[in-house]
Amino acid sequence: MSTHISKHVISKSRRSTLKSMSMLPIVGYGLLSLYDEVKAATTASCTLAPTMTEGPYWVDEKLNRADITTDTTRASVRNGLPLNLAINVFNASNGSCSADPVPNVQVDIWHCDAAGEYSDATGNGQSSTKGQTFLRGYQFSDASGVVNFKTIYPGWYGGRATHIHVRMRGYDTAGTLSYNFTTQLFFDDSITDKVYALAPYNAKGTRDTRNSNDMHYNSVSTPILVTLTENANAGYAGDVAIALPNLPSSVLANRFSIATVATGSTNVPTLTSTLKLPAADVGTNGSIYVAAAVGENWYFNNGQSWQAHALATNSNFPAFYSGTLASSQSFVILSGIDVSAIRGSNIYLGYGQNALHMVQKGQYAKTYTL
Repeated sequence: MSTHISKHVISKSRRSTLKSMSMLPIVGYGLLSLYDEVKAATTASCTLAPTMTEGPYWVDEKLNRADITTDTTRASVRNGLPLNLAINVFNASNGSCSADPVPNVQVDIWHCDAAGEYSDATGNGQSSTKGQTFLRGYQFSDASGVVNFKTIYPGWYGGRATHIHVRMRGYDTAGTLSYNFTTQLFFDDSITDKVYALAPYNAKGTRDTRNSNDMHYNSVSTPILVTLTENANAGYAGDVAIALPNLPSSVLANRFSIATVATGSTNVPTLTSTLKLPAADVGTNGSIYVAAAVGENWYFNNGQSWQAHALATNSNFPAFYSGTLASSQSFVILSGIDVSAIRGSNIYLGYGQNALHMVQKGQYAKTYTL
């Protein structure tokens, strides 16, 4: 089933376009995943993911969230050094990294706080944190294979180097789990030394294990090191690119794709997008969303005009189209607009049962740069 949505052609003069897309006040809406996607181009070298133990602290909390520092008052979480972590998921081809990103992978992360303790755990030398869920959560990789988390730089505990646990689960088009993989991420010891000299990390004293004598780091030939960039506002941005081995074809088939073709002139392009869905989503009721990032501002195309979005929730974005979702849908998202004053702005497209579902499932991607 294929549909061409022709009624949603957005045509405005240059004057009105600048008024609606460039001159409105800065707005925000709390959508961390989509905002971070603008900055998510990986700088990390791809690593073929080694299988590593999940450890004693795995709990399937089923927490779909990008910010895993929430829902706690612990100083060892709230005062930890911020870390914005981007994980880029690729398919491993013939035993090595490929340029094939894998969407719809459920990526869980969990790690200890600045005091070296995990949430919802007891024993193994730590105090009881049963019932707490700090520093745990998952996201689904988007069309570019990317997930983003807001967390803190991990602390340490006896016998282990600084690390983050990762579990990646893949599902077929029927939603059945068909891939389950665990690994760990490590950190440059020289940067960790700097971080652990700061409060609240320094309250724990000198760590007893570095990468060079960590049994898990040294158990594989290619441990995954997080590429770190210091943020001007304090903390770090972390980036990893991971190629998953032995992904079944059923997982690789469970993906959506977005393609946008530009016609017309450079300054006044006509953008036609085609959205193709996995079989499980065909025939369901849902919405398609079109958004533009103009600097730090966000605007949504509601099928009639571009609107600045000022809501502080994830569930009320204006929809471009709502109705039955076809296997392939084509529509014009931009026409008759002079974009010379907003060159470099990115346009995103996604779909879901609603906007919150789109975000939780990572069913969106950047589709065009003006």
